[in-house]
Amino acid sequence: MEELISKSVIDRLPSAIKGLNETCQKTYIYLRLRKSEHEISKKLNLSLEEADEKIKIVRNALIKAGQIDLIEGPKFVSIHSEDSETEALPISTGELDIDKKLIIKEFLSFLKETINNELPEHQSQLLRLRYKHQMSAKDILRFCKKTGFSVIPGKEFSLLKEQDIFYALNTALKDVLKRLKMRYKEESSFEIDSLKYIFEEIGA
Repeated sequence: MEELISKSVIDRLPSAIKGLNETCQKTYIYLRLRKSEHEISKKLNLSLEEADEKIKIVRNALIKAGQIDLIEGPKFVSIHSEDSETEALPISTGELDIDKKLIIKEFLSFLKETINNELPEHQSQLLRLRYKHQMSAKDILRFCKKTGFSVIPGKEFSLLKEQDIFYALNTALKDVLKRLKMRYKEESSFEIDSLKYIFEEIGA
């Protein structure tokens, strides 16, 4: 079933896209959301050939307008940029265009899905303690020993050390990062420091 796109989103499309038909406009929005050709064909009830044609129309329009960067090589994942000449994308989206808000919303939704449903339970719990409840490794260690709860499978809470917490946290972050890189394959600058920055800003 074709998804509905709000009028406010359509109204704020780039001028190069506004001149195209509604299906092409929706194709542009899904390209901005990093949807694949297969996903676009499914969402818009198109065959793969039709979806490919719409994508080509959108690309050609953006190329002519000098705006192809809107759908190729986007910077929406590099929220914390190490390049002094590249502006980091803010977590607060109040000042952003609606399509950028959609991109951030999808990214954060994927991040939430990863933590809640894909990671092992002990890793999810550990990330929540660290970033949602803002507990340091020492705080987490104290919490474990006070409650008799171990955040590391196979290791007694009484034997836990602060270094074990650091190692387990790093492992959990690497597991999240691996899933993010699988989804956003073209983004090479997204590393552990960027992920830590996001968690510190929004929690886990």
